[in-house]
Amino acid sequence: MATSWYFIVYALVAIWVFLDAKKRGNNAPLWGIATVALGLIVTPFYLAKRYLLAGEVREGGVAWNVLRYFALFWTLTMAIVTIGAMGAVSSSMPTSGNQYEEAGAVIGATLGIGMILAIWFMVLVAALVIGMFLKK
Repeated sequence: MATSWYFIVYALVAIWVFLDAKKRGNNAPLWGIATVALGLIVTPFYLAKRYLLAGEVREGGVAWNVLRYFALFWTLTMAIVTIGAMGAVSSSMPTSGNQYEEAGAVIGATLGIGMILAIWFMVLVAALVIGMFLKK
């Protein structure tokens, strides 16, 4: 379930990237295809390197902007993963009436969601700290 939502969200992002690249004169078809294939990795690079319109300003350098946008899309991706994991866990909870089995399933689900959140937080902090060191 989470995988389908991931592809739906990044397909919408790819459509937006295609239209934005077309408007800015970038290579629109390639950016759109690359976003569908590797959305979490390609989209931050596109946003950091896209051509600017009149009146737009980009600050901080390419590395900072890539890592900043990666942190944003990492959060979006992990939100999709977390919601999908909660749905998968809720559909597989035991309903046998055995209170010990039910308590174990709840504890396991809590630990699993906690691990997902810990991975999200560690990668997010690492990306932002490295980005702050590389900021110009």
